[in-house]
Amino acid sequence: MLSVPSLDGKVVTSDPLHNQKKTAQITVEKGGDYLQQVKDNQKTLHTYLKKSFAGIPHVYGSPEKGHGRIEQRAIVVVGTNAMKSSFPHARSLIAIWSRRTLRGKTSETVRHFISSLEPDSRTGSQWHQLIRGHWGGVENRNHWSKDAVWGEDGTRSRNPGIVGNLALLRNALLYIAAEQRENYGSLPALTEALRANSMHAFRLIVRRLHG
Repeated sequence: MLSVPSLDGKVVTSDPLHNQKKTAQITVEKGGDYLQQVKDNQKTLHTYLKKSFAGIPHVYGSPEKGHGRIEQRAIVVVGTNAMKSSFPHARSLIAIWSRRTLRGKTSETVRHFISSLEPDSRTGSQWHQLIRGHWGGVENRNHWSKDAVWGEDGTRSRNPGIVGNLALLRNALLYIAAEQRENYGSLPALTEALRANSMHAFRLIVRRLHG
């Protein structure tokens, strides 16, 4: 982030690992806004958010069906400030409740977020789109692909050069895979096909290098 010249007009989303005051400060200083998920790695902040939503009613939206389950969500946004939250440039606290029914069993979870955006700067639906955009784009299409399919989180090397180079290779492979996804239907199917035909994998790489 330090190398990015400007974040004017951008909203930087992040998972709990990057729920850090310094990240928030840099984002705003560069002209952007942040939306960070909060968990118990920031225990004091997380406790503050949970207390802020205690007793506030929430109304679930229409059921959505997918992946063999039925899911409903509710969102509540309240105002805060840097002094109350002890978090730089904070303006909004967001809670999203999810109620999932799978094989006849129903469970409910709640996730908490903090943002430098004003509470009324987005509708409930727009807040939700911001959050789903992060998990759909960063987590599901990027991190999940590299971890679940290619075992990235299982890397045990402590050599920064090796880890960094492997990460670059996986990112490059995601780019190539996106071009081939329509031919195979899914990343796991493409991965299996390339494992079975190493020459095809080699031709894809060479074609991209010369393209």
